[in-house]
Amino acid sequence: MVEAKPQVLTELMLRMDILEMDIDALLELDRPVEVSDGEVESIESVEPGIKIINAHLLWELGITGQGRLVMGHDTGVYPNHPALNHKWRGNHVPANQAWLDPGGGTTTPNDCDGHGSHTVGTMVGRSLSTNDTIGVAIDAEWIAAKTICSSPHTSNSIAAFQWAMDPDGNPSTISDMPDVISCSWWDPNVTNQCDPSNIYRTTLLALEAAGIAVVFSAGNSGPNTSTITAPKNINANETLIFSVGAIDGVSYLGGNNNPIASFSSRGPSTCGGTGSLLIKPEVSAPGVSVRSSGTATGYISFSGTSMAAPHVAGAVALLKQAAPSLTGKQILEALYYTAKDLGITGEDNTYGMGLIDVYAAYLSLGVADPTPPDPVTDLSVTNPTSNSLNLQWTVPFDSSANGV
Repeated sequence: MVEAKPQVLTELMLRMDILEMDIDALLELDRPVEVSDGEVESIESVEPGIKIINAHLLWELGITGQGRLVMGHDTGVYPNHPALNHKWRGNHVPANQAWLDPGGGTTTPNDCDGHGSHTVGTMVGRSLSTNDTIGVAIDAEWIAAKTICSSPHTSNSIAAFQWAMDPDGNPSTISDMPDVISCSWWDPNVTNQCDPSNIYRTTLLALEAAGIAVVFSAGNSGPNTSTITAPKNINANETLIFSVGAIDGVSYLGGNNNPIASFSSRGPSTCGGTGSLLIKPEVSAPGVSVRSSGTATGYISFSGTSMAAPHVAGAVALLKQAAPSLTGKQILEALYYTAKDLGITGEDNTYGMGLIDVYAAYLSLGVADPTPPDPVTDLSVTNPTSNSLNLQWTVPFDSSANGV
């Protein structure tokens, strides 16, 4: 980071040995547009969003995220939450390989807001003591970067992406790299997001080349057109940037073919393009009244596209267990092309390709069915019924606020 007078910055811009410069901007959460009244109880059940995306069907095949790794790129993670503490990779590797705080310098997990813990919970959360299951990839581990709680935010964000490509500092190893990074934030001051040399575009293309999937929330600035928040208008290919809209799960379960949340940001991309490159978001997932680990040791329900994105990230971890040789891009493509069409026929600027279906994506990969575990000891719910889901929903409201 450089703080200098305009003359010095101009001289730096003219140097031949500097490839790129950008403004170090303030990042904003895709902050939840709705929060439940206080904490909600822990329940011995599976969250309905998990069933909506058909993750439970992979669990029945023994595909639970075992051996896979997700990364939260957010406000941090509460270290003692019963659904998360035993899932931290730092329990068996050095902490600096599983936790990064580029702005604050802390060396073990913490959370300045609860937002990051909520999103990580949706990816992998499950309590060992109560079997309360809030996560999609219930046997995956997590690492995290705390990037949104202190300035300078943009450089913290890029530092976290760079760290993700080599957390253990050994370029000859790859098991330390996350399979997927979940990002539920936006950068209101990003410059020239459509420029091929934009820092987010070049960084995310490097992550894609390394085999890592990156998933972003689409934003909570709907329902008007072209409200996808920056830098998610970038459309380098059909899955980059892979942004996620939010649906209302209760409405969907009730048979509504148009269950989009009013706050969910819409396309088309302001970066232009043709065909699918112009359409945003890429897919959709449950994002209304999602219960997860948003307090130090308890649970709370949030609504926002911030809650939708980690459903997709958890789905990536499941598919990575089933097909470990596939790249993150290939797995995102599987989710993209098998999504269930909602709303108007075909890909559109409300749902993208539609609601993700992780089981359909699994079938599209053509991998052999694994042998189910015998006996099944890790799953608290088999073939959950509507009665066992304990649906707890609140009515979403429209929000034009910037944030998730």
